[in-house]
Amino acid sequence: MKAKILALAIGWMAMAGGLMAQNTDKMGSDPDACAKYQSLYQEFYKQGNFKDAMPWWKLAIQICPRYSKNLYIHGVKMFEDKIKEETDPKKQFVLVDSLLWVYDLRIVNFGNDARAPKGYILGLKGIAMQEYRKEDYPLGYKILGESIRLMGSQSSAAVVLIYMQASQQLFKDGAIDAEKVLSDYETVMDIVDANLKLNPDDENFKRTKEGVEIFFTNSGAATCEALKKLYTAKFAALKDDIDWLKKVTKQLKKAGCTDSRIFSESAEALFDLQPTAEAAHNIAILFYRREESDKAAEYLQKGIDIGQQSEELADMYYELATLNYSKYKNYQKARSLALKAIEARPNWGKPYLLIGQVYIAARQEVFSDPWDQATVFWVAVDKFIKAKSVDPEIADEANNLINTYSDYFPNNEMVFFRTMHDGDNYTVGGWINESTKVRSKKL
Repeated sequence: MKAKILALAIGWMAMAGGLMAQNTDKMGSDPDACAKYQSLYQEFYKQGNFKDAMPWWKLAIQICPRYSKNLYIHGVKMFEDKIKEETDPKKQFVLVDSLLWVYDLRIVNFGNDARAPKGYILGLKGIAMQEYRKEDYPLGYKILGESIRLMGSQSSAAVVLIYMQASQQLFKDGAIDAEKVLSDYETVMDIVDANLKLNPDDENFKRTKEGVEIFFTNSGAATCEALKKLYTAKFAALKDDIDWLKKVTKQLKKAGCTDSRIFSESAEALFDLQPTAEAAHNIAILFYRREESDKAAEYLQKGIDIGQQSEELADMYYELATLNYSKYKNYQKARSLALKAIEARPNWGKPYLLIGQVYIAARQEVFSDPWDQATVFWVAVDKFIKAKSVDPEIADEANNLINTYSDYFPNNEMVFFRTMHDGDNYTVGGWINESTKVRSKKL
């Protein structure tokens, strides 16, 4: 069986060698035979009968390889069909070799085609490598890279996405360094952004952009130091490029690099060029890390005012609420802003946690009576419970707060002297004005 497979592979290689020296005329060395074989294979192909089409296709591509691009498009389709049906790994390996050979032969005969040149065909071959030869993905990565080099902004969404996926894996395997991954990311994002600029509604490139961002962020190469080095070197030349500045600030935020000089320079340059909510938010983060609270609050408010449709609206409300809670001790405003954050992102638990902490911090400001102050812990814990119910990701933090502050509930004696029982309805007054249930501290 091994000998038979080897003979098949050698046969294909011999055919490839012969075709290299083939007459370049469209009808080949035997026009009558070419017409016959083309007609026979196409008839079976149209019927979906690939088994009977294949022998005639092989003769057609041998006699007249420059007849039509469809020879190669159909050949790929038939070999892919055979690969998927074949269960013997050794036979499947030979079939994949044949598939890749079809792409190589197409480059030889149609590599100068204006609509689908060599770079385009290499892209198809690279994708096939990543699908059918996963163990040889470094070679697929190299082929895709050459395709991108040749095609530039004309590269397909699939090519740039799979190239970035391979780049991520090569970095994780130690085959390329972080600088190369960053370079790959810059290259493919330039292509993606160029296509989206021409057609903002292109769903393929919109999805590809999301995928590229995920592969890059999850690669482990997007470290603060690597990003600072890359973007600092480019800042002087690109500081007036709005799209580039947006990308820089976004990546630096993801990498936790907001206290870096390049982040501040990029954020302020972006806001000067385009005063958007996101740009204001970036600058607010910068001032917050520098402990310049007033400036941070100023830019957060600017971001909120101009960014009611921004994806970052909830974050800005929450961060401004946190400043009013922790820095300015303006508890009513902190709650109001936290509620706005919840309105903007209902399934986010952190604003509920903040409101509970605001209530606890404000209890002595709102009430002078120890009983009233103790009842505030009921509504605070209610908020912690609500937080984990809408956002399971913060359940651990919420449970810690619940366990801590449940110990501050009124004791049995306090509840008894007010002729109340656990489970009774109760309203905590003042500006808090929240309905809750009576609960005595467990001893």
